[in-house]
Amino acid sequence: MLDAVLLEWEGVLADTTVARREAMRRALADEGVQPDALVGDPALADLVALRATRAFAERIGKGLVLLPGARAFVERVQIASRVAIVTSATRAETEFMLSLAGLDGAVATIVSADDMLDGVATFERAIAQLARVRPVKRDHVVALASTSSALHAARAADVRTIAVAAPAHVALDANGALSSIDGVTVADLARLAGIATMEHRG
Repeated sequence: MLDAVLLEWEGVLADTTVARREAMRRALADEGVQPDALVGDPALADLVALRATRAFAERIGKGLVLLPGARAFVERVQIASRVAIVTSATRAETEFMLSLAGLDGAVATIVSADDMLDGVATFERAIAQLARVRPVKRDHVVALASTSSALHAARAADVRTIAVAAPAHVALDANGALSSIDGVTVADLARLAGIATMEHRG
């Protein structure tokens, strides 16, 4: 039914907002600067970003809390489709988080901040990587994301989109919306994205 399910890690599988905020606060404190000091100073911004990445890695190293139903969702989806992670987190962070969650074996490919284009993780790259193993029909691919930038990037790759736990104005940019992935099946994704309807008409 679906050739692939592309998942934005943060916001869909795990809520890392607090950990990210704390990591950035710590990085700024370590450098003794305020956020506005980063404007116009690329070197300082890079240094703070590096410190924040390290602080975040330390934070998640103490434990990771998945959103309700996230583990079961990925395990269920990977049986019927291929799963890819497309995220603005780094590859090291993503691989570490997947390992902590026990989901590293369920994911076919990862596109991370290390592969970003114009500040957005590219869904095009995820599709290309999956297609190296087996052909991918874009009209049978669904991307789940919680941010406008990720949804726009997925739509630019000509794949169907589902907004997860996103505000109404963000969800309007997607083909469908979910408040949670808890209990959701591949058939549910296809229906929400309009793929089941297209197959029926075909």
